[in-house]
Amino acid sequence: MSRFARLARLLLALLVMTVLVAACGTAQDDPPRGADLPKDFPVEQVPIVDGTVLSADGNRADGWSVTVQGAREDGNVLDAAVKTLTDDGYTESQRSGDGGQQVVILSAAKGGTTYWVQVGTAAGAAGGGASVFYQVSV
Repeated sequence: MSRFARLARLLLALLVMTVLVAACGTAQDDPPRGADLPKDFPVEQVPIVDGTVLSADGNRADGWSVTVQGAREDGNVLDAAVKTLTDDGYTESQRSGDGGQQVVILSAAKGGTTYWVQVGTAAGAAGGGASVFYQVSV
């Protein structure tokens, strides 16, 4: 199985976990305050869309996973995430979709390191269609 197929399956598993966690809340819950990004997340090399960080974990050795809820009025959050990355020098190498889920794979060389970013969305994810997830590896 290719590396991208394994990463896509990992992203799908992370997305399912995010949906399950979100399903535990109610409409009366306070809005999310936002999670902290991991201390070694490459914020300068991997720009993410503005919004509330719903979940974030990982490290340089294993890769990072981040889910962000964007503002609904900002439109398609996946398009915004891809544009943010391409505006920062990333090149899109693959785009796929299945059953309302979409994943885009991009890469860029930054400071002598190549960053691979899978960014995706699913209508049933935490935050609905306004959330986007990132899987970042070096």
